[in-house]
Order: sequence, then structure tokens, then C-alpha cells
Amino acid sequence: MVVSRFAPSPTGYLHLGNARTAIFSYLFAKHHRGKFILRVEDTDRERSTKEFEEMLLEDLKWLGIEWDEFYRQSERFDIYREYAEKLVQSRHAYPCFCTVEELEEERKKAEEKGVPYRYSGKCRALSKEEVEEFKRQGKPYTIRFRVPDGRVVVFQDLIKGHIAINVDDFGDFVIVRSDGTPTYNFVVVVDDALMGVTHVVRGEDHIPNTPKQILIYEALGFEVPKFAHLPVILGEDRSKLSKRHGAVSVRNYREEGYLSPALFNFLCLLGWSPPEEGREIFSKKELIDLFTLEGVNSAPAVFNKEKLRWMNGVYIREVLSLDRLVEEFMPFLEKAGYKADKDFVRKVLEKTRDSFETLTEGVERLKPFFVQEVSYSEEAMAVLENEPSRRVLELFLQKVQEGDINAQRVKEIAKEIQKELNLKAKEIWHALRACLTGELEGIGVDIMCDVLPKERVLHRVIKALEILG
Repeated sequence: MVVSRFAPSPTGYLHLGNARTAIFSYLFAKHHRGKFILRVEDTDRERSTKEFEEMLLEDLKWLGIEWDEFYRQSERFDIYREYAEKLVQSRHAYPCFCTVEELEEERKKAEEKGVPYRYSGKCRALSKEEVEEFKRQGKPYTIRFRVPDGRVVVFQDLIKGHIAINVDDFGDFVIVRSDGTPTYNFVVVVDDALMGVTHVVRGEDHIPNTPKQILIYEALGFEVPKFAHLPVILGEDRSKLSKRHGAVSVRNYREEGYLSPALFNFLCLLGWSPPEEGREIFSKKELIDLFTLEGVNSAPAVFNKEKLRWMNGVYIREVLSLDRLVEEFMPFLEKAGYKADKDFVRKVLEKTRDSFETLTEGVERLKPFFVQEVSYSEEAMAVLENEPSRRVLELFLQKVQEGDINAQRVKEIAKEIQKELNLKAKEIWHALRACLTGELEGIGVDIMCDVLPKERVLHRVIKALEILG
């Protein structure tokens, strides 16, 4: 059975690169009807927080990622101690009593020679008696993995292809710190092996870690999983993705009013090509059915925020049911301080869902439907103060007093006023829009009159006329 995992550290918000890794790992497992594991790597006691963990889990759930098993590394320290001891007993690892100052001195000498630093291995040759004496003296120590000399670790990456790395590039590395906490490269192997992970899907920045991990797998007698290292995501200028490209956290996009299925869909297409060329909108079920690692490009993906906005707009206009859109929209409306019942919001969105691309933009654009009193922009006030506008509003008020008011009736009235006052159509609509919305651009007057209760339309016309004296 295929088993994949996502293993984030709760040291900050879930950013887009990590979210994409989670999605690809999840899709791969589900495509093969396998198991997907979420494992929180919280061994960094200084930087890991419960608050970040809670936000991480919440954002993953919001994205639509469900996990079959859940683990925290901080709850597995006894297991790591056991396996570290096994490595020491089998002489694949050894205690290192070098002080911070000694290691710093080694690093300086390497810099002076202009060569990459690697640990000298001076504690490798300590006898059992020397080790016991140092421990008796209470000297702090780390545990280092004994890297075999001259070995070239070779693996076939499922995305990057053939990779070979000489272990002489890094030398003996620490697997347990002096405070007893295990390091990433050690615990990730123990966890992946014991959890039965068959495929490790992660970012290509982990490639340098892979040979170290393969050596630990071999030393512990574990089967080595298959690795798939995802290409980096670049900004449109081909530089490393950063905030200036719009690379903020998943939570930030969520708060801006992006929809979870739209963001999920968008991130899937960052570096993965679906079999159907030209098609870009997919349901989660379709993505599970279609996803393969063979479809992942080994070249960097390019992040395009405008495309994300466009895709979010497609989901708002065409993909989400109206009821789901209302549910998504209501919290943003309430956060902005507007009160409206769902039936009215439904009526508004039914007519206007094609006019905005994010929910926060929707709240701003649809404000005239939800405010009790309209406030006029300078441009709107300038239009209202024109003498023709006053006459337009007076005639409009007379004509809408009787009967129902709707889009068709407003268009008829506008034509009648145009004929009676001998004005351009633009002058009629500008006056009505300024009066009903307080702006000169935005939602159409006909749509406003189709949705707003008649008494609110009348109230706004009367108020505008009162202001004009």
C-alpha cells in the first residue's frame, strides 16, 4: 500500500510552497487508494508553538486535506532515544564531546583554507574507557552518525531522476543534540520507517538531506522509501518566490477572501500538468483521479497571483453553488460590520456574483446593498449638484411611487425621463447611480432596483433631494 506524509514544523504560518507539498503528497496517496499521514515536527522547542500548530491544522483542513493518521514528534522522544542507542551500540554512531569553541575553531580553519567545513571526526576514535570517563566528568556531548568514508549515495528521484552525492561533502553529522533532543535527519528516518511511509514527497531543498537519511535507513536495517523532490516555486521575474510576488501564507489568502477549492486547484497546477491540455478547473475528486508524479515538471513553477485571482473569480461565478457562496460570503459581510439575512444576501449574490473575484472585494463592491445610509464620494456629489440631476431625481421619484420597482421598470422610467428632459442616457444613469450608491462606478442601477426593497430606493432618492435642498 502507498503511504505518503506531510511533516511541517509549527514554527510559522503555512506558506504556499508547503501547502503545495501537502496537496501533492495527499493527492498521490489518495490516487493510489493509500494512506496519508500528517506528522507535526515540533522537536525545535524554541521555535515551535501550540498556536502555530493549531493554525497549521486549521489551514490544512480549510484547504480540504484530510489525514488518516496524526503524530507529534514531541510525543515520541522515547522511541528516538531507543534508536539512537541502537546506532551507538552498532558503532554506526558515537558520542562527541567537542565543545562549541573547538568546533568553531575547526570551522574557521576551513574558511581560511577556502574549503567547505566538515567535522574532523576527532571523537570517532575515542575508546570505550575515554567515553565513560568523559561522561563521569559530566562533559556535555552530542551523538554523531559515523559516515562511511568515500561512499557515493545514489538514488533515483521520481521527479529529478538520477542523483548521486558524495558523503565526503558533509562528514559525520549530529543526530542527537547535547540537550538530548534529536535532530531532523535522524527523527524523520525513524518516523517514516515506523509509520510505513513508502513515498516521501517534499521540496527539492531537502535533496542534500537525502543521502544522510539513506545512510541512517541502511544502518538501522530499514527499507529505504522512494523520494520525489518537488521543484521550487519562482516569482514571475524568475527570482525566488517572496512576499513581493504575493507569496504570503495560506491564512492570508483565506482572510483576503480566496476560496479553498480555488486555492487547492491553483496550487495543483503549480508544477503539475494534467493530462487534458488547456483545461484548468478541476474538482478535488477529479484531481485525485488524475494526479501522478510523472506529471510533475522537474523545472521550477512560476507563481502568478493574477491567475489565482482569475481562478478564484471563476469559482465564485461558475463553480460554487449559490448556497455555498452565501455561506462563504456571510462571515466577510459580518466582519465588515454589515447585517443582512441570508435570503437577502442570496438575492444580491445571484445578481452580482460575476462582478468580483475575491470575497473581500465582493463586500466592498456590494456595500450599497448593505449600508443603511449612503455616503457620497466627491465625484458623486458633483454629479448630484448639477441642475439636470435634481430634475432627474424628482421625476424618478414621481414615477416609482406607484407599482413595483424592478430592473425592467427602471429601464423604462429612464427612457421616459430621457425623452421628457431631453438629456443623454449617461446623465440619467449617472444621477441615479450617484443617488443610490454614492459612487459613479460599480453595480448597475437596474440591479440595485431589482434587489433593494422599494422603500429603501425611495428613501435614498428622497435623502439625496433633501441634501440638495
